[in-house]
Amino acid sequence: MIFKLKQIPLIMACAILLVASVFIIQTGTQKKSPAQVASEVETKDLSLADTVKTAAESVDVKPVSFTVDSLHHDCESKPQAYEKFDCYEQGFTIYMKTQGGMKTLQLMEDLQKRGGYALSNCHPLTHKIGNIALHVYGSVLAAVPQYIPVCASGYYHGLLEEYLATAKDYKTGIVEVCGKSEGKDYFNWFQCVHGEGHGIMQYRENDVLVSLDDCDLIDPVGGAREICYAGVFMENITTEEKTGHTSKYIKADNPIYPCDMVETKYKSACYFLSSSMILKLNGWNFADGFKSCDTKAETAYRWLCYESMGRDVSGSTLRNKDRVIELCMLGATDMRSECFFGAVRDFVNEKGTFDTGIDLCNAIPAEYQDKCYGAIYLDLGLYKTGQEYLSVCQTMPKPRHDQCAQLVRY
Repeated sequence: MIFKLKQIPLIMACAILLVASVFIIQTGTQKKSPAQVASEVETKDLSLADTVKTAAESVDVKPVSFTVDSLHHDCESKPQAYEKFDCYEQGFTIYMKTQGGMKTLQLMEDLQKRGGYALSNCHPLTHKIGNIALHVYGSVLAAVPQYIPVCASGYYHGLLEEYLATAKDYKTGIVEVCGKSEGKDYFNWFQCVHGEGHGIMQYRENDVLVSLDDCDLIDPVGGAREICYAGVFMENITTEEKTGHTSKYIKADNPIYPCDMVETKYKSACYFLSSSMILKLNGWNFADGFKSCDTKAETAYRWLCYESMGRDVSGSTLRNKDRVIELCMLGATDMRSECFFGAVRDFVNEKGTFDTGIDLCNAIPAEYQDKCYGAIYLDLGLYKTGQEYLSVCQTMPKPRHDQCAQLVRY
Protein backbone atom coordinates (compact mmCIF):
# COMPACT_ATOMS: atom_id res chain seq x y z
CA MET A 1 0.00 0.00 0.00
CA ILE A 2 1.31 3.47 -0.90
CA PHE A 3 0.77 6.17 1.72
CA LYS A 4 0.47 9.84 0.81
CA LEU A 5 2.08 12.32 3.18
CA LYS A 6 -1.19 13.99 4.08
CA GLN A 7 -2.55 10.65 5.30
CA ILE A 8 0.13 10.20 7.92
CA PRO A 9 -0.50 12.14 11.15
CA LEU A 10 3.06 12.36 12.52
CA ILE A 11 4.80 13.57 9.34
CA MET A 12 4.12 17.29 9.93
CA ALA A 13 4.99 17.08 13.63
CA CYS A 14 8.23 15.22 13.13
CA ALA A 15 9.71 16.56 9.88
CA ILE A 16 13.17 16.78 11.41
CA LEU A 17 12.70 13.40 13.08
CA LEU A 18 11.73 11.67 9.87
CA VAL A 19 14.55 12.94 7.67
CA ALA A 20 17.54 14.29 9.53
CA SER A 21 17.28 12.91 13.05
CA VAL A 22 16.20 9.30 12.65
CA PHE A 23 18.71 6.66 13.61
CA ILE A 24 18.12 3.57 11.47
CA ILE A 25 18.03 0.53 13.75
CA GLN A 26 19.04 -2.60 11.88
CA THR A 27 19.72 -6.02 13.35
CA GLY A 28 23.41 -6.71 13.37
CA THR A 29 24.42 -3.27 12.07
CA GLN A 30 25.81 -0.20 13.76
CA LYS A 31 23.46 2.72 14.43
CA LYS A 32 23.98 5.65 12.08
CA SER A 33 24.27 9.32 12.97
CA PRO A 34 21.66 11.89 11.88
CA ALA A 35 24.06 13.30 9.33
CA GLN A 36 24.62 9.86 7.81
CA VAL A 37 20.93 9.16 7.63
CA ALA A 38 20.16 12.54 6.04
CA SER A 39 22.94 12.02 3.52
CA GLU A 40 21.71 8.58 2.54
CA VAL A 41 18.12 9.77 2.20
CA GLU A 42 19.24 12.56 -0.13
CA THR A 43 21.57 10.35 -2.15
CA LYS A 44 19.16 7.47 -2.60
CA ASP A 45 16.07 9.69 -2.99
CA LEU A 46 14.30 7.39 -0.57
CA SER A 47 10.55 8.01 -0.86
CA LEU A 48 8.07 7.30 1.91
CA ALA A 49 6.46 4.62 -0.21
CA ASP A 50 9.83 2.90 -0.67
CA THR A 51 10.44 2.99 3.07
CA VAL A 52 7.02 1.57 3.90
CA LYS A 53 7.42 -1.15 1.28
CA THR A 54 10.82 -2.15 2.66
CA ALA A 55 9.49 -2.13 6.23
CA ALA A 56 6.45 -4.18 5.27
CA GLU A 57 8.75 -6.89 3.99
CA SER A 58 10.10 -7.30 7.54
CA VAL A 59 6.65 -8.41 8.74
CA ASP A 60 6.16 -12.12 8.10
CA VAL A 61 2.36 -12.37 7.98
CA LYS A 62 1.16 -15.69 9.40
CA PRO A 63 -1.51 -16.94 11.82
CA VAL A 64 -0.96 -16.53 15.56
CA SER A 65 -1.65 -19.12 18.22
CA PHE A 66 -3.80 -16.94 20.48
CA THR A 67 -7.01 -14.93 20.31
CA VAL A 68 -7.87 -11.60 21.92
CA ASP A 69 -9.80 -13.44 24.63
CA SER A 70 -7.08 -16.00 25.34
CA LEU A 71 -4.35 -13.35 25.53
CA HIS A 72 -6.50 -11.22 27.83
CA HIS A 73 -7.27 -14.21 30.07
CA ASP A 74 -3.66 -15.39 30.27
CA CYS A 75 -2.20 -11.97 31.03
CA GLU A 76 -4.90 -10.78 33.42
CA SER A 77 -4.46 -13.96 35.47
CA LYS A 78 -0.84 -13.12 36.31
CA PRO A 79 -0.53 -12.14 39.99
CA GLN A 80 1.82 -9.14 39.71
CA ALA A 81 1.41 -5.98 37.62
CA TYR A 82 4.83 -6.32 35.98
CA GLU A 83 4.02 -9.94 35.08
CA LYS A 84 0.85 -8.80 33.35
CA PHE A 85 2.85 -6.17 31.48
CA ASP A 86 5.50 -8.71 30.41
CA CYS A 87 2.80 -11.12 29.27
CA TYR A 88 1.18 -8.51 27.04
CA GLU A 89 4.61 -7.44 25.74
CA GLN A 90 5.28 -11.01 24.59
CA GLY A 91 1.92 -11.15 22.85
CA PHE A 92 2.48 -7.80 21.15
CA THR A 93 5.92 -8.83 19.94
CA ILE A 94 4.54 -11.97 18.28
CA TYR A 95 1.62 -10.07 16.82
CA MET A 96 3.78 -7.21 15.51
CA LYS A 97 6.14 -9.57 13.72
CA THR A 98 3.35 -11.63 12.17
CA GLN A 99 0.48 -9.14 11.69
CA GLY A 100 2.10 -5.72 11.61
CA GLY A 101 1.82 -2.57 13.68
CA MET A 102 -1.67 -1.41 12.76
CA LYS A 103 -3.24 -4.77 13.58
CA THR A 104 -1.30 -4.86 16.85
CA LEU A 105 -2.84 -1.53 17.81
CA GLN A 106 -6.26 -2.90 16.85
CA LEU A 107 -5.51 -5.86 19.13
CA MET A 108 -4.77 -3.42 21.96
CA GLU A 109 -8.02 -1.59 21.30
CA ASP A 110 -9.92 -4.89 21.60
CA LEU A 111 -8.03 -5.85 24.76
CA GLN A 112 -8.85 -2.64 26.62
CA LYS A 113 -12.55 -3.15 25.90
CA ARG A 114 -12.33 -6.36 27.94
CA GLY A 115 -11.35 -4.38 31.03
CA GLY A 116 -8.93 -5.08 33.85
CA TYR A 117 -5.24 -4.25 33.60
CA ALA A 118 -5.51 -3.84 29.81
CA LEU A 119 -7.96 -0.98 30.32
CA SER A 120 -6.35 0.78 33.30
CA ASN A 121 -2.88 0.54 31.71
CA CYS A 122 -3.74 0.82 28.03
CA HIS A 123 -1.50 3.89 27.57
CA PRO A 124 1.77 2.37 28.87
CA LEU A 125 0.95 -0.87 27.05
CA THR A 126 0.58 1.09 23.82
CA HIS A 127 3.95 2.69 24.56
CA LYS A 128 5.39 -0.80 24.49
CA ILE A 129 3.83 -1.43 21.08
CA GLY A 130 5.64 1.69 19.86
CA ASN A 131 8.91 0.43 21.38
CA ILE A 132 8.54 -2.87 19.55
CA ALA A 133 7.54 -1.21 16.28
CA LEU A 134 10.76 0.82 16.07
CA HIS A 135 12.80 -2.39 15.99
CA VAL A 136 10.46 -4.37 13.75
CA TYR A 137 10.17 -1.62 11.13
CA GLY A 138 13.74 -0.31 11.47
CA SER A 139 13.01 3.42 11.78
CA VAL A 140 10.42 5.89 13.00
CA LEU A 141 9.75 6.89 9.38
CA ALA A 142 8.72 3.34 8.52
CA ALA A 143 6.74 2.77 11.73
CA VAL A 144 4.68 5.98 11.65
CA PRO A 145 2.15 4.84 8.97
CA GLN A 146 1.05 1.99 11.25
CA TYR A 147 -0.46 4.49 13.70
CA ILE A 148 -4.14 4.49 14.62
CA PRO A 149 -5.49 6.56 17.58
CA VAL A 150 -5.56 4.05 20.43
CA CYS A 151 -5.07 4.78 24.14
CA ALA A 152 -4.20 8.48 23.88
CA SER A 153 -1.53 8.08 21.20
CA GLY A 154 0.76 5.92 23.32
CA TYR A 155 2.18 4.41 20.12
CA TYR A 156 3.76 7.75 19.17
CA HIS A 157 5.18 8.16 22.65
CA GLY A 158 6.69 4.68 22.61
CA LEU A 159 8.36 5.31 19.26
CA LEU A 160 9.94 8.50 20.59
CA GLU A 161 11.09 7.03 23.90
CA GLU A 162 12.73 4.10 22.14
CA TYR A 163 14.36 6.44 19.63
CA LEU A 164 15.96 8.50 22.40
CA ALA A 165 16.99 5.40 24.33
CA THR A 166 18.90 4.10 21.30
CA ALA A 167 20.17 7.39 19.83
CA LYS A 168 23.94 7.76 19.46
CA ASP A 169 23.97 11.47 20.33
CA TYR A 170 21.42 11.78 23.12
CA LYS A 171 21.41 15.54 23.75
CA THR A 172 21.35 16.41 20.05
CA GLY A 173 18.40 14.04 19.70
CA ILE A 174 16.51 15.86 22.46
CA VAL A 175 16.92 19.23 20.77
CA GLU A 176 16.24 18.17 17.19
CA VAL A 177 13.87 15.21 17.25
CA CYS A 178 10.56 17.10 17.21
CA GLY A 179 11.68 20.57 16.22
CA LYS A 180 9.62 23.69 16.89
CA SER A 181 5.84 23.88 16.66
CA GLU A 182 5.74 26.51 13.92
CA GLY A 183 4.35 25.17 10.65
CA LYS A 184 3.47 21.78 12.10
CA ASP A 185 0.22 20.08 12.97
CA TYR A 186 -0.10 20.89 16.68
CA PHE A 187 -1.72 17.63 17.74
CA ASN A 188 1.10 15.53 16.32
CA TRP A 189 3.88 17.88 17.39
CA PHE A 190 2.46 17.72 20.92
CA GLN A 191 2.51 13.91 20.88
CA CYS A 192 6.10 13.96 19.65
CA VAL A 193 7.34 16.27 22.45
CA HIS A 194 5.35 14.41 25.10
CA GLY A 195 6.96 11.19 23.90
CA GLU A 196 10.36 12.82 24.40
CA GLY A 197 9.62 13.17 28.10
CA HIS A 198 9.01 9.43 28.33
CA GLY A 199 12.17 8.71 26.35
CA ILE A 200 14.29 10.97 28.53
CA MET A 201 13.08 9.15 31.64
CA GLN A 202 13.98 5.82 30.09
CA TYR A 203 17.46 7.09 29.24
CA ARG A 204 17.95 8.60 32.71
CA GLU A 205 16.82 5.40 34.43
CA ASN A 206 13.68 7.06 35.83
CA ASP A 207 15.42 9.89 37.67
CA VAL A 208 12.71 12.56 37.60
CA LEU A 209 14.86 15.54 38.58
CA VAL A 210 17.61 14.82 36.07
CA SER A 211 15.03 14.17 33.36
CA LEU A 212 13.30 17.49 34.00
CA ASP A 213 16.65 19.22 33.56
CA ASP A 214 17.02 17.50 30.20
CA CYS A 215 13.59 18.77 29.12
CA ASP A 216 14.94 22.26 29.69
CA LEU A 217 17.28 21.71 26.72
CA ILE A 218 14.25 21.94 24.40
CA ASP A 219 13.31 25.26 22.81
CA PRO A 220 10.48 26.67 24.98
CA VAL A 221 8.39 27.97 22.06
CA GLY A 222 4.85 26.58 22.08
CA GLY A 223 5.13 25.30 25.66
CA ALA A 224 7.40 22.47 24.54
CA ARG A 225 9.23 22.19 27.84
CA GLU A 226 6.01 21.88 29.83
CA ILE A 227 4.79 19.18 27.43
CA CYS A 228 8.06 17.30 27.95
CA TYR A 229 7.75 17.68 31.74
CA ALA A 230 4.35 15.99 31.56
CA GLY A 231 5.91 13.03 29.74
CA VAL A 232 8.48 12.73 32.53
CA PHE A 233 5.83 12.71 35.27
CA MET A 234 3.65 10.24 33.39
CA GLU A 235 6.59 7.86 32.95
CA ASN A 236 7.29 8.11 36.69
CA ILE A 237 3.75 6.90 37.39
CA THR A 238 3.86 3.99 34.94
CA THR A 239 7.43 2.74 35.42
CA GLU A 240 6.44 0.09 37.98
CA GLU A 241 4.24 -1.66 35.42
CA LYS A 242 7.14 -1.74 32.97
CA THR A 243 9.99 -2.69 35.29
CA GLY A 244 8.46 -4.29 38.39
CA HIS A 245 10.25 -1.70 40.53
CA THR A 246 8.58 1.25 42.25
CA SER A 247 10.05 4.66 41.44
CA LYS A 248 11.86 6.43 44.25
CA TYR A 249 9.64 9.40 43.40
CA ILE A 250 6.49 7.61 44.56
CA LYS A 251 5.34 7.65 48.19
CA ALA A 252 2.39 5.50 49.21
CA ASP A 253 1.55 7.84 52.11
CA ASN A 254 1.72 10.98 49.95
CA PRO A 255 -0.16 10.59 46.65
CA ILE A 256 0.75 14.13 45.54
CA TYR A 257 4.51 13.48 45.66
CA PRO A 258 6.71 14.63 43.88
CA CYS A 259 4.50 17.59 42.90
CA ASP A 260 4.93 19.15 46.34
CA MET A 261 8.74 19.06 46.20
CA VAL A 262 9.72 19.97 42.62
CA GLU A 263 10.60 23.51 41.55
CA THR A 264 7.69 25.83 40.83
CA LYS A 265 8.26 25.76 37.06
CA TYR A 266 7.60 21.99 37.07
CA LYS A 267 4.55 21.97 39.36
CA SER A 268 1.81 22.61 36.80
CA ALA A 269 2.85 19.68 34.62
CA CYS A 270 3.14 17.46 37.68
CA TYR A 271 -0.27 18.36 39.08
CA PHE A 272 -1.93 17.80 35.73
CA LEU A 273 -0.78 14.16 36.00
CA SER A 274 -1.33 13.93 39.77
CA SER A 275 -4.65 12.09 39.64
CA SER A 276 -3.07 9.11 37.89
CA MET A 277 -0.85 8.59 40.95
CA ILE A 278 -3.70 9.24 43.37
CA LEU A 279 -5.99 6.72 41.65
CA LYS A 280 -3.22 4.17 41.24
CA LEU A 281 -2.59 4.25 44.98
CA ASN A 282 -6.26 4.23 46.07
CA GLY A 283 -7.48 1.53 43.69
CA TRP A 284 -9.23 3.90 41.29
CA ASN A 285 -11.69 5.23 43.84
CA PHE A 286 -12.79 8.51 42.27
CA ALA A 287 -14.67 9.87 45.28
CA ASP A 288 -11.57 9.45 47.44
CA GLY A 289 -9.47 10.83 44.59
CA PHE A 290 -11.33 14.13 44.68
CA LYS A 291 -10.87 14.23 48.46
CA SER A 292 -7.10 13.85 47.97
CA CYS A 293 -7.15 16.85 45.64
CA ASP A 294 -9.05 18.78 48.31
CA THR A 295 -6.80 17.84 51.24
CA LYS A 296 -3.38 16.89 49.86
CA ALA A 297 -2.75 19.22 46.92
CA GLU A 298 -1.14 22.59 47.49
CA THR A 299 -3.94 25.17 47.54
CA ALA A 300 -2.69 27.00 44.45
CA TYR A 301 -2.79 23.77 42.42
CA ARG A 302 -6.02 22.18 43.66
CA TRP A 303 -7.79 23.19 40.44
CA LEU A 304 -5.15 21.41 38.35
CA CYS A 305 -5.58 18.27 40.42
CA TYR A 306 -9.28 18.40 39.50
CA GLU A 307 -8.47 18.88 35.81
CA SER A 308 -6.25 15.84 36.09
CA MET A 309 -9.10 13.90 37.66
CA GLY A 310 -11.27 14.89 34.71
CA ARG A 311 -8.69 13.54 32.29
CA ASP A 312 -8.62 10.20 34.13
CA VAL A 313 -12.40 10.11 34.48
CA SER A 314 -12.61 10.42 30.70
CA GLY A 315 -9.88 7.94 29.87
CA SER A 316 -10.94 5.28 32.36
CA THR A 317 -14.52 5.30 31.08
CA LEU A 318 -13.40 5.26 27.44
CA ARG A 319 -14.98 8.71 27.08
CA ASN A 320 -18.44 7.53 28.08
CA LYS A 321 -20.42 10.77 28.35
CA ASP A 322 -22.88 9.59 31.00
CA ARG A 323 -20.19 8.08 33.22
CA VAL A 324 -18.03 11.19 32.91
CA ILE A 325 -20.90 13.35 34.15
CA GLU A 326 -21.66 10.93 37.00
CA LEU A 327 -18.05 10.82 38.19
CA CYS A 328 -17.22 14.52 37.86
CA MET A 329 -20.31 15.30 39.94
CA LEU A 330 -18.64 13.43 42.84
CA GLY A 331 -16.17 16.30 43.23
CA ALA A 332 -16.52 19.44 45.33
CA THR A 333 -19.10 21.84 43.91
CA ASP A 334 -16.61 24.67 43.36
CA MET A 335 -14.27 22.40 41.36
CA ARG A 336 -16.62 20.33 39.20
CA SER A 337 -16.14 22.69 36.27
CA GLU A 338 -12.39 21.92 36.38
CA CYS A 339 -13.16 18.21 36.20
CA PHE A 340 -15.31 18.75 33.11
CA PHE A 341 -12.58 20.97 31.65
CA GLY A 342 -10.02 18.16 31.98
CA ALA A 343 -12.47 15.56 30.71
CA VAL A 344 -13.46 17.38 27.54
CA ARG A 345 -9.82 18.06 26.69
CA ASP A 346 -9.24 14.32 26.89
CA PHE A 347 -12.18 13.79 24.52
CA VAL A 348 -10.52 16.16 22.05
CA ASN A 349 -6.96 14.97 22.49
CA GLU A 350 -7.77 11.30 21.98
CA LYS A 351 -8.04 11.84 18.22
CA GLY A 352 -7.66 15.56 17.71
CA THR A 353 -11.36 15.94 16.82
CA PHE A 354 -14.13 17.95 18.46
CA ASP A 355 -17.51 16.30 17.85
CA THR A 356 -17.64 14.12 20.97
CA GLY A 357 -16.26 16.93 23.14
CA ILE A 358 -18.98 19.30 21.96
CA ASP A 359 -21.56 16.62 22.73
CA LEU A 360 -20.21 16.34 26.28
CA CYS A 361 -20.33 20.10 26.86
CA ASN A 362 -23.93 20.18 25.66
CA ALA A 363 -24.92 17.36 28.03
CA ILE A 364 -23.42 18.53 31.34
CA PRO A 365 -25.32 20.76 33.82
CA ALA A 366 -25.68 24.30 32.50
CA GLU A 367 -23.65 25.91 35.29
CA TYR A 368 -20.52 24.07 34.09
CA GLN A 369 -20.92 24.56 30.33
CA ASP A 370 -19.00 27.85 30.06
CA LYS A 371 -15.85 26.23 31.44
CA CYS A 372 -16.34 23.16 29.27
CA TYR A 373 -16.67 25.22 26.11
CA GLY A 374 -13.64 27.23 27.24
CA ALA A 375 -11.62 24.02 26.92
CA ILE A 376 -13.04 23.44 23.43
CA TYR A 377 -12.10 26.97 22.34
CA LEU A 378 -8.61 26.53 23.81
CA ASP A 379 -7.82 23.33 21.92
CA LEU A 380 -9.56 24.50 18.77
CA GLY A 381 -7.26 27.53 18.73
CA LEU A 382 -4.26 25.21 18.98
CA TYR A 383 -5.36 22.78 16.27
CA LYS A 384 -7.24 24.88 13.71
CA THR A 385 -7.16 28.27 11.98
CA GLY A 386 -9.31 30.07 9.44
CA GLN A 387 -12.06 28.16 7.70
CA GLU A 388 -11.16 24.85 9.39
CA TYR A 389 -11.68 26.58 12.74
CA LEU A 390 -14.98 28.11 11.66
CA SER A 391 -16.27 24.79 10.33
CA VAL A 392 -16.00 23.35 13.85
CA CYS A 393 -17.73 26.44 15.29
CA GLN A 394 -20.65 25.79 12.95
CA THR A 395 -21.34 22.46 14.68
CA MET A 396 -22.00 24.23 18.00
CA PRO A 397 -25.39 25.51 19.16
CA LYS A 398 -25.98 29.24 19.51
CA PRO A 399 -24.68 31.28 21.28
CA ARG A 400 -21.60 29.02 21.40
CA HIS A 401 -21.23 29.22 17.64
CA ASP A 402 -20.95 33.02 17.77
CA GLN A 403 -18.55 32.99 20.72
CA CYS A 404 -16.35 30.50 18.92
CA ALA A 405 -16.32 32.43 15.64
CA GLN A 406 -15.12 35.60 17.41
CA LEU A 407 -11.94 33.76 18.46
CA VAL A 408 -10.87 32.55 15.01
CA ARG A 409 -7.27 33.09 13.93
CA TYR A 410 -6.16 33.46 10.31
